[in-house]
Amino acid sequence: MNPPPGRVGLHRSLTPYVWVMPAVVLYFVFKLAPLIGGVYLALLRWDGIEPATFVGLDNFVQIFHDKLIASALMNNIKFAIGTVVGKTVLSLLLALLLNQGIRGRGFYRTALFTPVVISMVVVGLLWSWIYNPQFGLLNDLLRLVGMENLILDWLGGTKVALWSLMVVEIWKWYGFHMVIFLAGLQTIPEELYEVARIDGASRLRRLASITLPLLQPTMLINVTLALMGALNVFDIPYVMTAGGPANSTMVMALHIYIRGFRYGKFGYGTAMSYALLLFVTVVAGIQMRLMWRPDNQ
Repeated sequence: MNPPPGRVGLHRSLTPYVWVMPAVVLYFVFKLAPLIGGVYLALLRWDGIEPATFVGLDNFVQIFHDKLIASALMNNIKFAIGTVVGKTVLSLLLALLLNQGIRGRGFYRTALFTPVVISMVVVGLLWSWIYNPQFGLLNDLLRLVGMENLILDWLGGTKVALWSLMVVEIWKWYGFHMVIFLAGLQTIPEELYEVARIDGASRLRRLASITLPLLQPTMLINVTLALMGALNVFDIPYVMTAGGPANSTMVMALHIYIRGFRYGKFGYGTAMSYALLLFVTVVAGIQMRLMWRPDNQ
């Protein structure tokens, strides 16, 4: 006996919700619930041991009196500018090269994407060894080519430590953005290039008039992801420099971690987390608004 038509229609309409329900539950338990519960924690003074004390908005007020926040925020901004530009330019150039019909293209794509899947701890330890001032690969290479005047303590100097971390961040994630650019390049119709070649357009002209304009939606995605990742960066400074030397690589996420877990100021750390969330959201919104074009649909 066939079920009534109404029951079949109800079953079909509920089936998609049943399939997505596990993902919704997991997202609520591990994302939304902590985000909502953290609001109350931000209103407490609690060290994880003694009973919590309700202090209202004092933790948020304390943010404006924290002398380290200004320098940490400035380091975040410098880190974001350097890494976003570096990752975007490098990944776009590599994507343009790999989008050509070169031999071994699949191998090169896999090799260039490899850093993305390496553990961040492994990446930090690897580059800490490369940057080591005594036996590091970088300084040994400079000695080998007779450029001893460029030898530095790459992680121990206040002027170069943050730049050294930028290089690691770019190396770690350029493959991720390269793959996104490759996907965008493959959506551009080949007929447009054929017409441009017939009209006598040079390769540079085709890049400026066809490739880059049609890559604007992909560029928006890549820049947004790179920017949000840079403003929330934690693992590389934590593993490689712990915020030193002299707080020259101290960033907001690391500052929050130290205040919350090392000094037992969980309420204050949570309040700073929400302030950072607001800051990242505003900056990302401004960036998307500036880059958005009506044809990015």
